[in-house]
Amino acid sequence: MNSKLFIIPMICCLFTGCSITSASNASIGNAGSTTGYHSIRVMNVKDTTGANAGFGYGALSSYPGKSADIGSIGIPMYVDGYWAKYNADKDGFAAFYRISKTIDSNLAKQKIEALRNYYKNHKTFNTTMQLVVDGPRVRLYYTMNCFSYRMDCSPKENADPNGWVIHQSNDATQLVLLFDGTGEASDTPFPGSPYDK
Repeated sequence: MNSKLFIIPMICCLFTGCSITSASNASIGNAGSTTGYHSIRVMNVKDTTGANAGFGYGALSSYPGKSADIGSIGIPMYVDGYWAKYNADKDGFAAFYRISKTIDSNLAKQKIEALRNYYKNHKTFNTTMQLVVDGPRVRLYYTMNCFSYRMDCSPKENADPNGWVIHQSNDATQLVLLFDGTGEASDTPFPGSPYDK
């Protein structure tokens, strides 16, 4: 009986063109900073299905910075991790940070869908989650990687009534901000963290 229940939705998908995986998944992750050298040892984003993506790419200094395959991440719902700010004047770290916070997954879903329905002609599913650390601040963005210097990124009429789509200068891709939060800060490593030796 259970196999029949599984086959019926599969047949419906064949005829309607739907996808079994969520259309909001991203398989590439970027991590970076806009305020100089940082180290991200552990940074995990969990989605509403329980899948986890790691953004712990080590030393980074620019945005969007390092890139890696994160498997498949859907609608984010939680972020936790440890990172540190490099001391600009000498070796070592100037400050240590940690975060453990819930992401508003309903709002994140709405913003992702807004961007996925934003463009007139851009249909790529080459989507990316971008995590940015600036001192204790953590931001998570979503982009469909439409670059106006080589692609048609023109929006549909009234495509962004809520003003969620961020237009960067220098023809960079459009983004939506899924999370913007502040972690805890310390002059010394947090006990049990990857920086605690």
